[in-house]
Parts: sequence; structure tokens; C-alpha cells
Amino acid sequence: MDELRQAWGYAADDPLLAIGKLKGREISNGKKIFFLEHLEHPRSATGFVYPEDVSGRPASAFVPPPEVSRLELDVSGAKEEIWAIAELELSSNREREKHKNPHKCDVRRGSLRLLRKLPEDWVPAIIGDESPRLISAAAMSVIEAEIKTEREKLQEELGVLQNETAEAGGALNGLRHAVAGEERKLMTLQAKSEREIALMETRVRRLNDLLDQKGRRLVALGLIDEDDLAVLLPSSGKHSEQPGHSFQSDFGGDFERLAPFIQARLYARGMLFSQAQLRDVLALVRTHDLFVLAGDSGSGKTSLIKATVESLGGRCTIVPVKPNWTGPEDLLGYFNPIERSYQSTPFLKALQLAASEPHILHFIVLDEMNLARVEHYFADFLSLLENRETVPDITLYTSDEERHTVVSHGLFLAIEEEVRKRVGLPETATLEDLLKNEEANRLLHRLGGFEDAESILEHHARLRRAMAAQIRTPTSLAMPPNVRIVGAINIDETTYFLSPKVLDRIHVVRFRNPVLQDWSAIDAEVEESDLDLALPLYLPPSEIGSRTDYPRFDPSDPNTEFLVRLAREYLDPLGIEFGFRAIRQSLHYIDRARDVGVEPPEALNNVLLHKVLPKLVVDTTRQGPSGTKRAELLSDLRDAVAEAMTELDLSSVPESCVVELDRVIAGVDGNNGIANYWLR
Repeated sequence: MDELRQAWGYAADDPLLAIGKLKGREISNGKKIFFLEHLEHPRSATGFVYPEDVSGRPASAFVPPPEVSRLELDVSGAKEEIWAIAELELSSNREREKHKNPHKCDVRRGSLRLLRKLPEDWVPAIIGDESPRLISAAAMSVIEAEIKTEREKLQEELGVLQNETAEAGGALNGLRHAVAGEERKLMTLQAKSEREIALMETRVRRLNDLLDQKGRRLVALGLIDEDDLAVLLPSSGKHSEQPGHSFQSDFGGDFERLAPFIQARLYARGMLFSQAQLRDVLALVRTHDLFVLAGDSGSGKTSLIKATVESLGGRCTIVPVKPNWTGPEDLLGYFNPIERSYQSTPFLKALQLAASEPHILHFIVLDEMNLARVEHYFADFLSLLENRETVPDITLYTSDEERHTVVSHGLFLAIEEEVRKRVGLPETATLEDLLKNEEANRLLHRLGGFEDAESILEHHARLRRAMAAQIRTPTSLAMPPNVRIVGAINIDETTYFLSPKVLDRIHVVRFRNPVLQDWSAIDAEVEESDLDLALPLYLPPSEIGSRTDYPRFDPSDPNTEFLVRLAREYLDPLGIEFGFRAIRQSLHYIDRARDVGVEPPEALNNVLLHKVLPKLVVDTTRQGPSGTKRAELLSDLRDAVAEAMTELDLSSVPESCVVELDRVIAGVDGNNGIANYWLR
């Protein structure tokens, strides 16, 4: 224990208090055992490593089961990170010998407590190697979690009260006293909520004041600029609403009214797009899926997206894809270990801008997406987006780099603070003031181990660069929910074709050249609007729809049954993969399309155009698994699709999947027996 205290910075006989993340691990009998991992000093945030662990892995401690069972939080089902503090004691001799670690620790019984609730008298302090930004992030997350939990409880209780009031409508006279009692209870709950919110706001103000004070010290030392300090300080969470029409007030919250409004607005600018095209795009926006517009160069793919985004009060960022992109670092950037800074990219900057403006819808368009092989630079990002149950977290670089920066800054700040106190310089003293003061300069050299003034300046410059990099680019970035990613591709000899892995995870919209459209038909469907078409519709991201999991696979659903039959009887024999993911993604589109005015036959037609036909590159001269020629299978597929599309109104869609299949089949003989959806 004395060796641990010495290694971890504790005084003699001090209890070994440590902060860590509470995590469970599955064992063979289906149960969980828990550990306190990534142990850190509760005051300095220094990470602990067992003295004889040459690997440098963060230390952890076993948590006895009684300690877990007495916690109020059900840690077995918690999804967020759970921080706790506990006193450590040595493990039994048997466990230490088993793990060949004489310093191995367990959590002392009765000492474990969660860090989710802040004590009333809690006053944070910045000492040692802890950074202001880490304090803000940790404390703000705790406070916001408490506010969210309290509000959810109140909403649940209010919902119960409202249901009870509705059920009592038939016997109102006999329940007046009960209603009055419930109203008093509601007022009590509201008063309690207001008190809790006021308390949380007070704590937030205290944290902001502390962070501002310490941040000003960093500015005075020249370690950060005013712009960096603005990034460090938490935003107020308030925003001014964008100028434009209200979705609720002017549109009644009706998504079906969006396509006619956007069409009329674009028509006034000389841009001709059918309502069917706009409804399709709006439905794809609501799915939160990646979708790709495929068409000729200069046909207006990006113009359609930019105009639609601007009409919804959002922002659109165009990111040109380069032919030399070969890996995910071309998309998201990379950490430069020599300069100790992160080399960002336009795509990452667009994500960070979206995260800083959560009230605005952001579109990121990957222009000429297939100039490089998409599966090389974008496959990891696609896999990340597959998880629909939680917010995808984009890891940019290891948190060790952030910890190194925090430690270096903490040491420098501790030394300069000690120097200032000894020579009597004010807290506003700059680095120049320290160097000009002979006594301060001498102490700074001695305590910091600097040999000359140049080494101090060089060290300061390294710290400044590292601090700026850490502030501007965190180790990871949660995928902002207000972001939609769109691709624009050309299919010609200068580009790469999309691989099956990519096609399986996206929607492909073949974009027709507007020159080839029936302009008179578009003229006829443009509706007059009472709204000012010069103003956009301000559609907050929260109202356009949240990112939810795909619908469950229900074999009894008619659309599911049809898609499964296509996969089994036609697509698989043709060598085309169409699995559970593609089917659930298709059903999700059909659900979202209904909200924007797309009828079920039209939605199923779009699904076949988005998800099935883009995969259609088949050698019809070969035989299927059962010996049937693939040419016959392709013809049977066309007939099955035509039967399902009998109720489709052809005037309501820009393209018919049946017509497209006829075109593909007609081109087989002139293409050496290859049926290719992309062949023109």
C-alpha cells in the first residue's frame, strides 16, 4: 500500500480514493462481474497504472457484487458511461498471485458511490493536470443528465394525471374534489421542477464563472486565444430562430405540404422539378439514411439538393471527392504525431459546424463521390452509420494524446502559479511579465528544468499548438442528428462503380436530366401559394424526424412478403444479394414516404428503383442454380414486378420500375448478353 501511495501521489496513511468508469463483463454462467476501470486521481485526474505493469495499461479494480447491488442505478442495463468514486484496498493474496500483480486492488466494501449527483457544497477547482474543458464537459453532462431525468419523471407524472382526467370526463361532478387535488399536486410538481431547474442553473453559472476565470489565465499566458476561449466556454443553448415560414404555424405540421411549396419556390427561380422528385428526396431526408443521386454531369443533382436545403432553412456544404482518396483519413483527417495536431478535412469541419448549430438542418454533399473507390474511403463511415439504436460516435484519434496535452499544460500552469505566488506577481501577469522579472525568470527556469529562455519559448509554443488542436478537434465526435449526407455520382468510364457493400447500405436515385422532362406537366402541377416564396420554410431538425431503428422484420407484412419473394425466387438465383438489412431499410423508407404524400404503390416503386435495380448487372447467358437460364429469370422478375405495380399511377412517378426493367431487357442482345441497369 505504501508503494501504491508513493506511485500514485498520496500522502502516507491517506486512503486510496480513485475515480473510474463502472463497467460490467460477461462471465460463463451468463452473469456479470463489475470493475472500476481507467482509475484516476480524484483531484489531479492523473491516470493510474500499477507500478509493475510495463504495458502502461490504465489500472482497474474489482468491485464486490454487494457494492453493485446496493447502488440505486441499475448498472446492468445502463447504456451511458457510469462514473464512480471508491476507496481501494489490496486484493487477496490468492488474487494477486493469480494475476501476478502484488499491487492489484479491489474496491473496499461500503465505499463505492456514483458521481451522477453533485453535493450541494461542491465547488470544483483546477489544479495539477486537469483542463478547463474536461471539467466543463464532465460537469455539464452530469447537470444536463439530472435535468433530463427530472423532466422525464415530471412528464411521466403529468401524462398519468392527464389520462386520469380524461377517464373521469363521464363522472365529472363526482370527481371535482379529486381533480382539484390533482391540480394542487401538479402545481407542487411544477414548483419542484422550477426549484430544481433554478438550482441546476445556479450550478451551471458557477461552473461558467470558474471556467471563464481559468480560461482568462490561459489567455493571459498566451496558451490560447480569445477565439479558443469562446470554444471552451459552454454555449447558452439559446438561438435565434431563422427567418422564414413556421412549419407548425404556416404548414400545420403537415409534411405533405412541403413538396408543393418547394416546387413553387424553385419554379419561381426557373428551376423545374416535379413534385414526385421532391417527395422522394423529402422521404429520404426523413429516413436519416445516406442517399446518392446518380446522373449525367451538369444535370442539376447538386442544384436540386442545395435548393431543397435552402428552402428548408438549412445549410449545404459541398465536399468534392478527389480521385486519390484511398482511406478514411481522406474523409475525416488524421492526427499528425510530429506537430501533435489533427489535420482536419472539409468533411470533418462540416460535421463540427453542424454540431455547433444543432437547431439548423445541415446537408453534406459528397460531389463526384465515385471518382475514388467509395468502399476504400467511406466503408468505415457506412458501417458506423449502421447502428440505429444509439448515436454513432466517430473516433478521430486516441484519447492518450489528449491526456498528454492535459498533463503538460497542468504541469506548466502549476509551475507558473507557484512562481507568481513567490514573487508576488498578479494573476493577470503574462508570460512576458514572468520572463522580464528576474526573480520570476530564475524560479521558472529552476522549477521547470529549463536551461535558457529559448527553451521556455519553444515549450510554450508546443503547448500552444497542442492546446489549440485539442480545443478545435476533440478525440471523438458524436454524429450530429441534424446532419444528412448525400452523394452525387456520374456513371461513366472515368468513375468507379459502386460495390455491392455500398449499394446494400444506401439509396440510389437515378437523376433524370431536367432537359428531358415534360415541362408542360410540371407547369400544370405547380400550385399557387399564399406564402411569400422569397422566404424559406424554417424546419428545425427535431421536427423533420429523429434517427430511429428500422422496422422489425414482420413476415406477415405485404411489402415484406413481396420483397422476400423477390429475393428468394429471382434476385438470389440472378446472383443479386438482397438481405434483411435491405428489406428493413426499404420498409423504413415506405413508412417515412407516407408522411410526405407518397402513396404505397409509388413508395414500393421507388424502393425497387433505389435498392434493387442499381444492383442489376447480370450475365444472362449463364444458368441459375436450378438450371433455369438467367434470361428467363430476369423476364420472370419483370412479370412479378409488373403484377405488383398494377395500381401504380404512372403519371405520379418520374420513372417506372417496370419500364426500366423493359429497357434493361431490351439492351441485353446489344451488350453481349449482359443486363446492366446503368447501360444507356
